[in-house]
Amino acid sequence: MRRFAVLIIFLTFATISVVAQTGDWRRYRHEFVFGAGTAAFMGDLGGGKGVGTHFVKDFDIQANRWAFMAGYGYKLTDRFALRTSVYYGRVFGNDEFTPEPARNGRNLSFRSPIIELSEVVEFSILREKFGHRYNIKHAKGKKPTPNVYIFAGLGGFYFNPRGQYLPVVKDETTGLPVLDADGNTTPDESDPDYGKWFSLQTLGTEGQDYVSTRHKYSRIQMSIPFGVGLNCMLTKSLGIGFDFGFRYTLTDYIDDVSSSYVSPDIFEDPIARYFSNPASKYRVGAGEQRGDTKYNDAYMFLTVKLTYKLNSVRRGRAKF
Repeated sequence: MRRFAVLIIFLTFATISVVAQTGDWRRYRHEFVFGAGTAAFMGDLGGGKGVGTHFVKDFDIQANRWAFMAGYGYKLTDRFALRTSVYYGRVFGNDEFTPEPARNGRNLSFRSPIIELSEVVEFSILREKFGHRYNIKHAKGKKPTPNVYIFAGLGGFYFNPRGQYLPVVKDETTGLPVLDADGNTTPDESDPDYGKWFSLQTLGTEGQDYVSTRHKYSRIQMSIPFGVGLNCMLTKSLGIGFDFGFRYTLTDYIDDVSSSYVSPDIFEDPIARYFSNPASKYRVGAGEQRGDTKYNDAYMFLTVKLTYKLNSVRRGRAKF
């Protein structure tokens, strides 16, 4: 009888412990996330070696720039969670980085901020499990397991592509760049605007608002974020991990390049005329390909993050 009573007591405490651990996620449903890392751009400028490469094939590590994020998460179940995040980063692209001759010859470059607000659903492939509240010697499951998850959702972002004004010395008669013995151009540093950065959307570099069929694009657009992440809890409240997420966007103008060249004669502003076609070593005529309209632009964030979970259960009694 005594052995039976001891067995009942042991099974009761074991059941309480298991139930408490499986319901641990309810006590820590709310979390705040802060992270820092890099942003990468995949679009018409810079990128890979081939012609017409896009998305992951167009990734260029030289163009990576910094990014920061902050977010709030709420667990719906032990596997599903909602997360609202704000990202701030910079993206960059430069034809100088690509060895593909046609893309390199355009001599185009840009930089832009990305300010993104997104809402994603996280699904835990490997569920986060906590250890015992107390360090019980030889107790199984004392060490927590990490949370490995995938996510997808919707986002909105603001961008503003800017280009650096770098005119070259041109022949007064022909209007063509003056080349040295090695075929290189000479920077025209006598120009008072040399080296300055200009917002490209307002200039209409592809004939927006100059050509009746082309209109200025909006600098606020939608994105579709998706990716994978990992979170390891160092304590019940504090964790560390990473997020790796792609953003497919609904615009092809993050880099201000999408379709074809227009005649520079339509521009009265010399700055707009320059950015419409800064090709320095050869002429490109109106109607020739400037970008690729088949694919929209994309960008991605890789961030290392810190997670702080809030205990939503009132204190006052011990919980196993």
